[in-house]
Amino acid sequence: MSAPRSSSSLRRRIAVAAVLGLSATTALAACGSSDDSDGDGPLRVTTLGLCNEVVYWAQEKGLFADHGVEVDLVKSTGGAAALTALQSGDIDLAFANPFSTMLAIDQGLDLKWIATAYETTTEEADAANAMVVAKDAGITDAAGLNGKTIGVNEVGGINQIVTSQWMKLTGGDPASVKFVALPFNELASAVATGKVAAAQVPAQNVDPKLGLVSLGDPYVAVGEGNGLVFAGYVATGKEAKGREKDIKAFQEALIETNAAFNDPANDDERFKIASAQCKQDAAVLATLPENIYEAKVDTDALERMGAILVDQDRLDDPPSPSDFVPSFVSTK
Repeated sequence: MSAPRSSSSLRRRIAVAAVLGLSATTALAACGSSDDSDGDGPLRVTTLGLCNEVVYWAQEKGLFADHGVEVDLVKSTGGAAALTALQSGDIDLAFANPFSTMLAIDQGLDLKWIATAYETTTEEADAANAMVVAKDAGITDAAGLNGKTIGVNEVGGINQIVTSQWMKLTGGDPASVKFVALPFNELASAVATGKVAAAQVPAQNVDPKLGLVSLGDPYVAVGEGNGLVFAGYVATGKEAKGREKDIKAFQEALIETNAAFNDPANDDERFKIASAQCKQDAAVLATLPENIYEAKVDTDALERMGAILVDQDRLDDPPSPSDFVPSFVSTK
């Protein structure tokens, strides 16, 4: 029998349950939660509507069909919301991040990481994300954000966790900050109008006309020379076992999509498809840095991210990738 958890650990579990929109009782008993999926029909996959989501290309070009799997895309507001929908059986694959996934697994949820979407860059010159502030705010570093309000897409999600770690590493005090959740497409304007002092946003969401400047890419700083897994796709353990063929085909379609994305000959078409999804100018998108497209699972990066959760006292013992990455999944 495992040792009982400390009261602080239990508080962390209940807090994470609240973030996922689950009661503490539901979260702690999630291994017995119902799953209405019958293993048939299309894979229902969540999307945030971001410019660089590879599923749009795979869907538009028929790559899912080529690999023998049907996919329906379902809009979601963030990884935690997607994981909630996954547990309720409303969807089959959640577009989520490793932090939310590992926190949920620590609560007792049976989740499997079945494909990565992209990893973060390691050089500031290639920064694909930004911590933006108003140009005239007089804020030049993380310490300048102490005591202020920072916008993120999801409280308790990957952007808040990485921003907190970035502040900790670069002289700021994340405990003094108030985080508020706003939709991706409202974060930059919220900074420009003074609603928040700063926001962690994808580079695509920074509009130069708003008078914003970046303090740097928090992911580059937190990675400390290594890439992090930015986002990917999660299934329940039951779904991963029952629909192994479909899920494997889904990852294979994403791997083929990555090959197309890495071919400059496809740039015009892929930015046109992205533009239609995120309502931004294709020519502008073509000039912006991007995360690294990678559908294979980087288990070393997942290990590093588990260590960050321990460093922030969010977990005592993070789950091992060997336990939540199925053996049939392609890894790098």
